[in-house]
Order: sequence, then C-alpha cells, then structure tokens
Amino acid sequence: MSDNDWFVMRPQKAQAYGRPEAEGFLVRKGSTAMREGTPRVKRDREERDRLVRQGVLVPDTDPDLYRFSRDHLFGSSSVAGGIVKDGNCSGPQSWSRPNDGKTIKDVFG
Repeated sequence: MSDNDWFVMRPQKAQAYGRPEAEGFLVRKGSTAMREGTPRVKRDREERDRLVRQGVLVPDTDPDLYRFSRDHLFGSSSVAGGIVKDGNCSGPQSWSRPNDGKTIKDVFG
C-alpha cells in the first residue's frame, strides 16, 4: 500500500492514521488519541488502558492526548477507532482517506 492508502480519523483534537492489513488494522506511530472522549461508558477502555501500561500509548505534549509510540495492529478498524476517540466507534464509517474523503466502507464495501 502507498501513502495514499492510509486512512485518517480526526475526533476532537486527535489525529490518527491507519490502514487495513491482512491481520487487522494498523495505526501508524505518531498518531494521537483522545485521553477523555465521549460517552462515559466505553467498550474499548480496557484495551486502551492496557496499551498505556505497555507503552504503546504515551502522554503527548498536549495534555488532552496520547501519542502512539510505535505502529500498533488492532483486530479491527472499529477497535482502533474506539481507542483513538476514546469512545464507541464504527471503524468502517469513521476512517476516511484524506485525498478524497472516502471511508473504509466506501472503498471496501
């Protein structure tokens, strides 16, 4: 995949880049994720907390954000999106290509 095949998600202040892989969905090193999103009940909070403990997500210079310290492969674009926005997420509808705005769902069906 070329750089044009990366998808972006920009919830609130966060900005993350990811792409589908054979084994799941890869989020690129340097992407950011919200520390506190909405709603209050989050299905991916345990996973997010585990990534913080493992050092995959580290505090960003912006106190509202975490930063990915390395590339990370998630099981799906929805789990990746839930971590990035710190809330429940439909990955296929939330990640879009920066060059044309098409979502994963638009591109892959």
